[in-house]
Amino acid sequence: MDKNYIRGELKNIKSIIFDFDGTLHNTIKVYYPAFSEGVKILKDHGYAKDFELSEDNVKRFLGERPNFAYDLLAPSADHDFKKKVMTLVGQKMDENIKNRVGKLYDGTEEVLQKLSKSYDLYILSNCRESYLDQALDIYGIKKYFKKYYAAETFDFIPKDEIIKQERKNIREEIIFVGDRHHDMEAARKNNLRSIFCTYGFGPEEGKDATYKIDSIKEILEIL
Repeated sequence: MDKNYIRGELKNIKSIIFDFDGTLHNTIKVYYPAFSEGVKILKDHGYAKDFELSEDNVKRFLGERPNFAYDLLAPSADHDFKKKVMTLVGQKMDENIKNRVGKLYDGTEEVLQKLSKSYDLYILSNCRESYLDQALDIYGIKKYFKKYYAAETFDFIPKDEIIKQERKNIREEIIFVGDRHHDMEAARKNNLRSIFCTYGFGPEEGKDATYKIDSIKEILEIL
C-alpha cells in the first residue's frame, strides 16, 4: 500500500501504544543467557528434556506472559518451583539490563524523539514492573512516554483488557504497535488500527495487522 495513502489514513492519530520487547527492544540479548540458566535448572530436575536450547526456540517465549514458558516446558512442576525458576531468570535479566547487555533496535530513540513531538506515546508490555522501569531508565527513553504499563501491575491479564481499562485515560485516536499475535489481538478487540513489526519475535503472527513495517524507522514514513 502507498505510504502517502497510509499517512492520510492515520492523520487523526493522537496516541501510539508500543509493545516493548521485540518492538523497541531486541530482548533476546538479555533474555537468552538468563533463560538458559533457567532451562538448566529445569533439565536438572527432569523437565524440558526434549527442549533444544537455541535462540530461535527461545524467541517464541518473548512477549508472552512470564509463566508461559515454564507452563509449557514443565507442565507437571509445582507452582512454587516454577515461580522460583522464573524469579531467578527475572533477576538475571535485570542484571543483564543493568550491565547493558541488551540494546534497542537501531533508530529507536530517534523515532521516539520525533514521534513524541506530535503524539502521546505509551508502552504496554507483558512484563514485570521492575524490568520495564529499569530498562527505560538504562536506555534513557522514559522521558518520551506519557505512561508505561507493565502487565504485572494488572496481575498479567491480557493486553486487550488492560487497554479497555485504561482507554479513558488515552487520547483518541489510538494505534497499537507490536510484534506478537496478542498485540494484534489487543488492537482488534478494541477496534484500534495496528502496526505489525515483522522484525520482532513473531514474524508470522501479523495476519490481523492493519499495516506492517520491516524496521522501527519505517514508522516515520507513515506517521
